[in-house]
Amino acid sequence: MEVNTPAIYYFCICFCVTNLNNSIMKRIIFLLFAFLPFLAFSQKAQIQFESNVHNFGTVEESGGNVTHDFVFRNTGQVPLIISNVRTTCGCTTPEWSRQPIPPGASGVIKVGFNPQNRPGNFTKGITVNSNAETPVSNLTIRGTVNRRPADPYASYTFSAGNLKLAANTLNFGSVKNTDKPVKEIAVVNTGDKPIELSFENVPAAFLTVTSEPAVLEKNRPGRIRVTYDVPARKEWGFVSDKFTVKTNVGTSHDVTVMANISEDFSEYVGRFDEAPKAVFSDRNADLGTVEKNVLKKHELYIENTGKHDLIIRKIGISDESRVKVSPAKTVIKPGKKIKVELSIQFDDKPGRKVYVVSFTLNDPASSHVTYRIGGNVQSNNTTQP
Repeated sequence: MEVNTPAIYYFCICFCVTNLNNSIMKRIIFLLFAFLPFLAFSQKAQIQFESNVHNFGTVEESGGNVTHDFVFRNTGQVPLIISNVRTTCGCTTPEWSRQPIPPGASGVIKVGFNPQNRPGNFTKGITVNSNAETPVSNLTIRGTVNRRPADPYASYTFSAGNLKLAANTLNFGSVKNTDKPVKEIAVVNTGDKPIELSFENVPAAFLTVTSEPAVLEKNRPGRIRVTYDVPARKEWGFVSDKFTVKTNVGTSHDVTVMANISEDFSEYVGRFDEAPKAVFSDRNADLGTVEKNVLKKHELYIENTGKHDLIIRKIGISDESRVKVSPAKTVIKPGKKIKVELSIQFDDKPGRKVYVVSFTLNDPASSHVTYRIGGNVQSNNTTQP
């Protein structure tokens, strides 16, 4: 029921004038005037949507954002104010007018949905806050996102022009010094002309690189095959090499080859008591407090208590600019020991300095031995007692 406040006030005034001497009428008029403000303040805005639910049907994932306008009308007696519109997902974005909607007028809440990376069915809620008699209204959008067609070249993430490569690194992982493993990189020609592959800067002494087929026709897949001759590498531990893939149209891409080479001890299976055995005189050396920029030397001894020759395959140093390692020999006969001299050039920065020396050996029980050596560089030029 609509309340016409001005008319009621007019009626009351007239009634008051014609019955002013009647005490009962005075009391009635007083009560009416006291109640009228409550009648006025009881008036509310009303929000009425044409529809609270919209079904987008089927939308394409690659088709971009889709939108829908939720149309509403203020069926109340005072202006309608939309204070906030919230969604349940960042993929849904609302837009609405911040201006009051007069009684009888209409407004729009535009809701957008982003289907990218959201294949399948979806249902999203929208909450509308206003000064309406029902202050919270709920809207819903739904539909189905049709997954975009799979990119046939999605797994080929590296390029040399129209030549796409599935990888630019071949990691052979842990390999033995007797292995000759083979790995491949998938490639494809995405251009309109045939591509012929060639390879440059290949360390031919231990890597063999070929392409199959030799010429890639349009949209034709192929592979680059790399054979690693580990015995010919003549190295130990982690190693990294590189070669270049080139095409007949002038494009190129570098490929990195990595491996971690360790000793093959299979010859000692069942008779490890006959293998070489390394015994270090110590594994750590603390040179105490040292002066700035001083050169310090230290000696350690390695003894072979096994029955076969002990071989120092490799010596790694954490800082070759500061540490020098000089073994008397790299082959130690059974029952013999050698001296290893270490020279450390300390810098002028005060504080604790520790350097690491790693020995790679043909000892099955201790193929990698870590040795730490260091000292404390003093803060002045006087050696502390």
